[in-house]
Amino acid sequence: MNIEDSSFILLRQHRLFRQLTYKECSELNIVSGFMSKKKNEFVYLNSLRNDRLYFLKKGYIKIGTYDKEGNEKIKEVLSQGDIFGQLSLEGDTGEQEFAQVIRSEANICSFTVEDFEKILMKRPDLAISFTKLVGLKIKGLQSRITSIIYKDVRARLIDFFIYLAHKERKDKEDELTFKNYLTHAEVASLVGCTRQTATTFINKLEEEGLLEFSRQQIRIKSISKLESLAD
Repeated sequence: MNIEDSSFILLRQHRLFRQLTYKECSELNIVSGFMSKKKNEFVYLNSLRNDRLYFLKKGYIKIGTYDKEGNEKIKEVLSQGDIFGQLSLEGDTGEQEFAQVIRSEANICSFTVEDFEKILMKRPDLAISFTKLVGLKIKGLQSRITSIIYKDVRARLIDFFIYLAHKERKDKEDELTFKNYLTHAEVASLVGCTRQTATTFINKLEEEGLLEFSRQQIRIKSISKLESLAD
């Protein structure tokens, strides 16, 4: 199997691209856009996104910005199967965004917005699916912003761990253990508090028997119980 065939299979594994033909996948030129990045390397930094869409094959990536003082502000953390980059399909929006690999090596496929738009022009069904995917992503981000604005740190952390649990679980199991790819500082940035405050409240959630948080893994002892506390 050559790299083009393996890239085709990879792309077809994502629900958005399952209906693409081999020819259409080839037209996206994803072979030339394949990259492998080590921990802490940037996929793109600020305006260097080059009008591309990225598909995360393996690993974890954080998306964020830097404030005027150079402090990192994380917007979201992505895992296998997530799409990122110029999701608006517009040119340079001026937003100073970065995408950086965390925890371990990441493998990424990418293609230009221009090539993707050519496919969308011929495949309105794919355009509708892409619009729905972006809409769900925006809805999730809006939900997190609402949580940050209106809830205290404990409630925001509970919401965040519920989000992680639903993202990681493959079935409907209530207890879940998965690899931890986040530091306390990254969790703090995602829920909008200081690292010390995040650590304090994570420790309290552990003392209450709701979860276990270590460098290696996160264990949610009862997703349903967390959800009852979030209501």
